[in-house]
This record gives sequence, structure tokens and C-alpha cells, in this order.
Amino acid sequence: PLDYLPDLKSPSQTAGDLSELLNAFETQANDSAVGLRVARPLLLRFIASLAAKPFLILGGLSGSGKTKLAQALARWLSQLPLDGEAAYALIPVGADWTGNDNILGYPDGLDAARYITRPALDLIQRAMQPDRASEPHFLILDEMNLSHVERYFADLLSLIESGEPLELYRPELNKDGIEQLRSGVAPLLSLPPNFFIIGTVNVDETTYMFSPKVLDRANVIEFRMEREELEAFLAAPIRPAIESLDGQGCQFGAAFVQAAGQQVPAVVSEKFRSELLLMFDLMRDHGSEFGFRVANEAVRFMHFYRLFGGYGEDESEWFNDAMDAVIVQKLLPKLHGSRPRIEGLLWALALACGGDRAGLDATAWLARCRDAGNARDELALGPEVVERGLKGQKARYPLSFGKVMRMWRKVVRDQFVTFSEA
Repeated sequence: PLDYLPDLKSPSQTAGDLSELLNAFETQANDSAVGLRVARPLLLRFIASLAAKPFLILGGLSGSGKTKLAQALARWLSQLPLDGEAAYALIPVGADWTGNDNILGYPDGLDAARYITRPALDLIQRAMQPDRASEPHFLILDEMNLSHVERYFADLLSLIESGEPLELYRPELNKDGIEQLRSGVAPLLSLPPNFFIIGTVNVDETTYMFSPKVLDRANVIEFRMEREELEAFLAAPIRPAIESLDGQGCQFGAAFVQAAGQQVPAVVSEKFRSELLLMFDLMRDHGSEFGFRVANEAVRFMHFYRLFGGYGEDESEWFNDAMDAVIVQKLLPKLHGSRPRIEGLLWALALACGGDRAGLDATAWLARCRDAGNARDELALGPEVVERGLKGQKARYPLSFGKVMRMWRKVVRDQFVTFSEA
């Protein structure tokens, strides 16, 4: 029909409602023919995080599906590459990456008219083309911490945060005083709003730790394996066929790009304000406070969590799950240090995320958490007391509480702890 009715669009080409994006991707990704096996809560955090900030880090257990999930969403949202130029690139980071030339290329020292490009730079330039401005483009950096991330990624971090163009090279002047560009690459580079970066991180003795200043600039989603997930896989051990997702969700691409580039409502709920200030006060007491950027990205995440989850503005049952994700993805990743420095903060956070607040207003609850932060009365305010007090019930913020407990047990055992679990 497209041959003689060019205005007719197939269902996959029609605009998609963002409130249906999550349902569509969940259904297709978990289809038995694809076999991705991703739970809805994780998918919601994953998609909301990308919309809130175009830089996302997936960390945790090796072989838990981090790269596959990143590939799956990129291929699902991207249009089929009619010209052979895909809207995503999977680039493995090498242990020998000591500069930005592996990402942004470099000027040819022997030919003044040539610039040596790299796949990442080629992808950025494709995303900048006017006819592809509404299509999301994804750069997936696999095993980001095989090399020092600051050495090769600092320029992209600056581009993400500042929005200011980066000078790739300084054009030389010919005999007529006209600037000579190199190989069609503009001297200045900016990241377009339809460009998203997903990095995967595995932590072991062969890798480098991420610095807090890098983690502070991204949402960090930690992948862990549950027994039920492994049991389900063993019942039908198949390799995920993510290639069958190609282009299946491209009708949502333009709406996703538009939403990610928009400002979110400036008014936040009193409940969110109270919870974020509680966490700020507790972390500031121990020298680990966060700044405006983290607060802004937390507000954006809450907005997109509600949007993609399909929750109404008057609904509230989603709030605790969204706030839990903010704490574990944006606040906890920067925590690291020795036991004398960090144990008190972990006690305070354990109580704040899992303790019983019945009968206490915000001021009294902050005072009680601060008492726990002194890390003195283990029989009354210690993390294990909080854990036992739940009595099989769900903590207010279960993801954050579980992570704080693991970090606390590790700092007791090793006298030092970081967010990443080796």
C-alpha cells in the first residue's frame, strides 16, 4: 500500500503514547521468542532514568543482563537502518584507553585536511543530522571501568553537564585566509538532545573503581540475581534473541526524545520535599551531602517514573517505589570510606529507609535518625535491630535498605566499603 498510498503509515510508524511505552517494551522483551526476562520495576527505573538524564550506568553482577538490556531498548526504539547506519553503537572499552581519541577521534598529523573519526563520534554526528533529530541514538559503552574513565570520558562528561561545545581541532588557514575544515567534521562538537549514553560496569580485581564525581553525574542501576530468576532460566535456558526487537518500538522514539528534552513541572510535592531534605540532612551530618544537580535529577526522575508508569497525578502508591529508586540510584552511589567515617551514616540511613515512623513527625524522626547516626547504641538503633523490627514486613524503601545493610556488613567485615560490590 505504501507504493500507491504514500501517506498511509504502518502501525509501527505511528506516534506512540509515552504512557504505553513501558507496557509495549515489557511485553515484547519478555516474549518467549525474545527471552530477555526483565521485571517491570527494573524496566521502569531503567527507562525513567534515561529520560531524566541522558547518561546511565548499569553496574553489578557479571552476566546479569546489563548489556543485553541496553541493546534491547536501543534496538527497539530505533528505526530500522535503511542506509546501513544504525542509531546505536555498542563499543567495548579497552584497557589501553588513556585518552579521548578512542571516543572523539583526532586530527591527522600528516594530512591537514583529514580527521580520524571513531564509531562514537560517527554516531554523534549521525544524531546531529536534521532528518534524524527526532530519532533517539544510543552509545553503549561496555565494561567502562576496564580503563580509568576520567581519561577517556571527561570530555563527554563536560558536554553532558555544560552544554557548551567542545573544540575537536582548530582549523588551519589557507593562503587566502579561509579556514580549512577536516574531512567534513566540524571544529566544534555538541551533544544533541536525541543522544543517550549507557555504560556497563563489572567490578572485580581487574577493573578500576569509578570516582564519586562520575557516579554523581549519572543514575546508577545495580543488577542483582534472585534465585527465582535463575530457576526460571534453568527451566528454559535460551539465549535472548534481541535482534527480533529491531524497530518494534520506533513509534515511541520521537515522543521519548521530546519528553527527555523538556523541563519538568517546577512544583514538587511536600512529601518528596520532606523525604529529600531528610536524606540531605543525614548525609550532610557526615560530610556526604549532595548538590543542586542531584536534586534536579531526582525531581526529573520522579516525574518520568510517574509518566512511564502510567500513574495519575492524584495517585500516591507509586511514590515510595520511586523515592526508593532515587535514594539507591542517586544518593547511595557516592558513599565510600572507612568504618570510622561511614558507619554512623549507614546506621542513620538504615533507620531512615526501614525504621518504624509511627507517631513521629518530621522533626522527631530526623532527631531519631541522627541519634542512630552516632553509631553508639547498637541494641536500640543498630541496623540489625531495624532489620529485626521489620518482622517479615517490607521496608519503606526496600532497595535502599537492602543496599545499606549490605554496605554496613561489608564495612564491619573489611573496615572499608564502596557502593560497588566486588
